[in-house]
This record gives sequence, C-alpha cells and structure tokens, in this order.
Amino acid sequence: MPVYTNWLEVDVGALQQNAQAIQSYIGASRTLWAVVKADAYGHGAARVAGALTQIGVAHFIVASLGEAIELREALGAQPFRVMTLYPPTTDAEWRTAAEYSVECVVDSLEGYRQACAVARALGRVLPVHLELDTGMSRLGLTPAQVEPFLAEFRPDAPLAWQSVFTHFACADSDAEFTREQLAQFRVAVEQLRRGGFPQTPLHAAASAGVLSAPDSLLDAARVGLLLYGIAPSGWEAHPLCVRLRPVLRWRARVIAVREIPKGQSVSYGACWRAERPTRVATLGVGYADGYPRDLTNRAAVALHGALAPQIGRVCMDMLMVDATHLPQTQVGDVATLIGADGDACVRVETLAHLLNTTPHEITTRLGQRAKRTG
Repeated sequence: MPVYTNWLEVDVGALQQNAQAIQSYIGASRTLWAVVKADAYGHGAARVAGALTQIGVAHFIVASLGEAIELREALGAQPFRVMTLYPPTTDAEWRTAAEYSVECVVDSLEGYRQACAVARALGRVLPVHLELDTGMSRLGLTPAQVEPFLAEFRPDAPLAWQSVFTHFACADSDAEFTREQLAQFRVAVEQLRRGGFPQTPLHAAASAGVLSAPDSLLDAARVGLLLYGIAPSGWEAHPLCVRLRPVLRWRARVIAVREIPKGQSVSYGACWRAERPTRVATLGVGYADGYPRDLTNRAAVALHGALAPQIGRVCMDMLMVDATHLPQTQVGDVATLIGADGDACVRVETLAHLLNTTPHEITTRLGQRAKRTG
C-alpha cells in the first residue's frame, strides 16, 4: 500500500558516471572535491557521498559544521575528508571540528589566531584551508589583508594547511570579471609564498568555472551542480553537460481525477478557468514539498509520456494538471515533476529559467516530506 504521494528517485549509477566523466574532464592530476552541502542539493548527502566513496571520491565539501558531523555519522568508518565552507567563529566550534576530523576554513586574521589558540590548547595540529576574497565580498582575506596576515603568520603554528582557494562571483556569466578574480588570486598566492606560507593545493573553480574558465582548473575543482547532471544557467549545450545524466527524478501520484465544464475555475484565487470541458488530475504534491508556488500556470509535468500543463494555483499539498489530452489518466497513476517519462522530460534547468533563478534553488528547496529512493 503506497504511503508517500510524492518521492525522489536518486539514480546512483548516473551520479557515479557523472563523477567519472567530470574527473576525466578536469584531468587525473586534479582532485575532485564533491560538493554535498544542502543535503547534496536536495539529493540526500549521505546517499550521494556513500555512492561516490565507492568509486574513489574521497573529498567532500559541506557548508556547516553540523552538515559535516551528520556526514561523518552517516558514513561511519568509511575514510574520507570533509571541508566546511563556513569558518568556525568560536573556540567551541573549532574544538568540535577537531573532534570530528573536519577541515575548516580560515578566512580572517581573527580566525587564524583562534585556530592557533585552540590547536595549542588541544595539543594537536588542525587541518585548515585559507580562503582569499577576490571579489565575492563574502568570506576570505582581501588583498589588503594579506600583508597583515603574513605579519602574524608563523610556519611552526600548529595548523596543517590543506589548500588556498577563492570563489568566483560570475563564472557563468562574466568571463572578464572571472579572469580578473583569477589574476588577483594568483597575485595573492605569490604574495603568500614570498611571505613564507607553505606550498599547498590551489582551487578556484566550481561547476560554472570548470566549464567557462579552463585556466582556473588549478590543483582541484569544487563540483556540485554538474555532479547531479544539472548544467549551470546558460551552459546546457557545453559538451561536458551533454554527457552528464540527471541524477534526480521527482514523481507524484495522481490522487483524484475529475471533469469540469467550460468556465469553471481551478484552485485558490480562481486564477485559471477552463476554456473547454477539462479533465483535471490532482497530484499529491505542493509547495510544502518544494514545488515552487510561482510556477502556477507556467510549468508542466510528464504524464503517460506526454507533457501535461499545470493549472490553477499551486497549493501547499496538491497541484492540478490538465489531463484532457490523456483520457487514460486515473487515480494511482504517477506523474513526473522533474525528470523523464517516456518521450516527455521536465528539466530542472527549464523550471529555473521559468522562475529566473538558478537550478540550485529548485533542488535545494525539495522538502524532507518526499522520500528519497534509489
């Protein structure tokens, strides 16, 4: 007996093939850091990381210390490295990171001082990454802060530097600004090395940078979106993106079917009215599950191998589609909100375009009410 009215199917085989294709693209000499923050962009971090470790991926990136701890506990004794993007801000956070063997970011002189103090108090060396701000204006040492940092830097401090990195702001849309950021990064790294900072791996490119800025493929690449078979906005036709397979399929059960006459409205606000007698199929999924309310009357789902337009305002727990052209539709049928069904396909990139947002936002908003399978 079905329990869930909507669920997410995660294709582990596609995920592993995508990772291998990306590793081949960036080159065997570069390290692939798999980005599994935000529950692996809605795909399920433990499931994704577990599948990737099976094919030799051993480096993962999350946002918070909490996410890192959850990953450690989920994967148990499996050997892997995990890095957080949030810098610890208290001694307690540094101590917890050390307890769980989490690699943290030093993004300021204050953070460096704090990391050193905690490492000395613990009597151990802490693995850390240094972030440089080259134009994102979010985290990291700015060019003006590098010299003050070097003035206090000590090579014998109890910190093991794992990498130096930066974040691009417009890798998917502004090649010139990306080149400027990369140039700033190289200058800052050279300044660090002249000041006695150790040789470490360098990384700058995330998914968009991997595609748009080959010169930024340094020693490692931080890849999230591409792993899941989703192209950064505007890069769907890139040869690598064409090779990748979507990992996620979101499906929902038809829970009611009714015929309505011409002129009758559907859902709250009566913002859609039938222009002809219409067969309405109601699906057990809504914005509480992560289906964007702003897609009201704009998107389609795949049903019986064809596209069926969504009609009427998207509700918290339900949405309706026009199934007039699919007279075989009945209660218990399964519709596809994201993914392929026969010849019909709904891409995350298409939904993101309709909403003028990024694909990341669509998948990371998928709620926990939808069971992950696969």
